[in-house]
Amino acid sequence: MMAGWVIVMLLAGCTGSPAVGVLPQASAPSQPPSVPPTSDPPSTPTATSAATSTPTLQQLYETNRDALLAIGTEKGPAAALRALERRIRKVPALEGVCHPIAHELGREAVEMAGGGIAGAQAALKARDDVCGGGYTHGAIEAALGESKHPARDLLRICAPANDGSCFHGVGHGLMFATSMDVDRSLTLCDRSPTATLAARCGEGVFMQLFSADLSAGHTGDGGLTAAAEDPAVAAEVCRGTRSPYVANCWFYAPTVWLASAPDDFAGAMEWCRSDARGSGRQMCARGVGSRAVKYHPDDLMIGATVCASAPAVRDSCFQGMGSYSSVHHRGRVAPQKVCAAIPDAALSARCREAV
Repeated sequence: MMAGWVIVMLLAGCTGSPAVGVLPQASAPSQPPSVPPTSDPPSTPTATSAATSTPTLQQLYETNRDALLAIGTEKGPAAALRALERRIRKVPALEGVCHPIAHELGREAVEMAGGGIAGAQAALKARDDVCGGGYTHGAIEAALGESKHPARDLLRICAPANDGSCFHGVGHGLMFATSMDVDRSLTLCDRSPTATLAARCGEGVFMQLFSADLSAGHTGDGGLTAAAEDPAVAAEVCRGTRSPYVANCWFYAPTVWLASAPDDFAGAMEWCRSDARGSGRQMCARGVGSRAVKYHPDDLMIGATVCASAPAVRDSCFQGMGSYSSVHHRGRVAPQKVCAAIPDAALSARCREAV
């Protein structure tokens, strides 16, 4: 069984081009210790490493994941999610990997509730969209991943509210249910109650396909596959994706570049400009802006600088920054607020014009 931080590389063809390959269904996350702690453990990797060096994202992920899973086992998922939020306030760098941790808390909650759609519905009673709704997404992917009737169950799991974040989770779950077959997953997304929810479902499909980086963090067994390892293959997949899901594909495609070249947002933007065309180029740039905020919510100059460096797609990039900032704050902060937080006055003004 692989730890949650291990890179997941998933390859499948999109409509218009044959599937190149698929992987077996991903395994459940690692189990928490059999004797959970009675209090919120420290969020640093170890006392000695914290004293001598800055923990890596991998260390932050592994240590906090294990401790929070243990809290979930002992006190329930709501307590674990509250503990996650407290830890982020103490260690802001944890924001870069909190979404996959929340995914695993959601998966664990479904298992504790007995599994299946009923288990997911029980787990979602503790729903908290901290860290971009990762808990919701994890709970849904766990339930749909084991469903024998995903075409039926995708219409049940989010009802009656049927909100967008829930259907994003449906997209993740369908990839597990179809053994990572993009074509089949998108065909199931077509069954969503509305076109908007189908698009949110498509987001989850491509986020799962391209979850090549630590901060995406969705776990699974299997080796590296080209769609999540090679930006050229990712671009080919997007070019073969049918409307309306092609926008989802290009939005998440920069994840692949950033997996092989962490924090090379300028390189990712140049890749968007050279490999994507038309509206795909704009969506790719939007994805770069979104990833910049997701990975570095405490340093908005990183995203603002790369957005400003590409005038032809600048507005889309800034819009991506705003959209993820709003998601990060659970919809409580308008996308425009990200512009006000950019310390450079000129870049802040450019952002306001775009967003």
